[in-house]
Amino acid sequence: MTDTLRNDQPSVEQSDSLLRRLPDPTYLSLLFLLGIPGVFVPSLEWMQQFFLFGLFALWPVVRGFLPSPGSDENPTDWIQMGTQSGVRPLVSMVYIQFNPFVQAKGLLQLLGHVPILFRHRFRLPNPERFDQRVEYTLPVEGEWTVVNGGPTRDDSHSWGILTQRYAYDLVMTDEAGKSYEGDGDSPEEYYCFGEPVVAPADGVVVEASDGHRDYHRAGGWLDPRQRDLRGNWVTIEHADDEYSDLAHLREDSVEVSEGQRVERGQRIGRCGNSGNSTEPHLHFHVQDRPNFFLGMGLPVYFGDVRTSGRDGQETTHEHVYLERGQCVERAN
Repeated sequence: MTDTLRNDQPSVEQSDSLLRRLPDPTYLSLLFLLGIPGVFVPSLEWMQQFFLFGLFALWPVVRGFLPSPGSDENPTDWIQMGTQSGVRPLVSMVYIQFNPFVQAKGLLQLLGHVPILFRHRFRLPNPERFDQRVEYTLPVEGEWTVVNGGPTRDDSHSWGILTQRYAYDLVMTDEAGKSYEGDGDSPEEYYCFGEPVVAPADGVVVEASDGHRDYHRAGGWLDPRQRDLRGNWVTIEHADDEYSDLAHLREDSVEVSEGQRVERGQRIGRCGNSGNSTEPHLHFHVQDRPNFFLGMGLPVYFGDVRTSGRDGQETTHEHVYLERGQCVERAN
């Protein structure tokens, strides 16, 4: 396997805000497990009150509707997504609570926090102490926009969801910053829909799933019949304890299968709107286990990337962590 790339690691500016120093409220949802004995032991029935702590699992959703602390400037405010208000996602979150597949996957994600925390002895990987072994390139072709994700808590995709702590959501935008044309109500109107998704590094496919429909509505609506949060996805092993997940792929577009060796830049599928997706986009993250619910998300940086911000000024990086609000493309 490859050696670590520690000497080439780019720096990360961490915020010193109070938010960063406090534990994430999502961790309180683990107290939900203390309610289980109350179901089976009559004398411990009072412990069923701990089930209420399960509501803290909704904190990442609530946090998404709150303003970012510590700064009046939002690095993504120049991007116009298809979701024009928070009404549609809120309505969607209500009706998908009646989907048993969503509830089951959400519970698995919550339970997965326990072995992750103990495996890492409560010292979870971060940019300062994680020794990356593989150099990753962007898993897309052409210029894309980072709408969610970053190596810090302030920019994190989902800080309290350990598997997705360092995940990224990528879309394509036009010169006006829009991710779609028309009214944005159908996935075909989004620039990234159907665009190629490629392997970010050499590796072996450990899991590939296709056949999940692309929801025909976009612009903030979630598929009420989704069977998996990822929709269609591919998981690739790149090194010991480094597995990439690429999710929300287009139905019938996955071109690889379990056990197949892939090379960096090889097409594995196309961007879609499957699973827990409010509009077409690519979800990408790297984790330390092949199982989606048991793998800790890892802070990885990318090689040979050209970035630009809202001012349009381009910078080429030998190695860089992506940050939300950036336009990114491979430099070579």
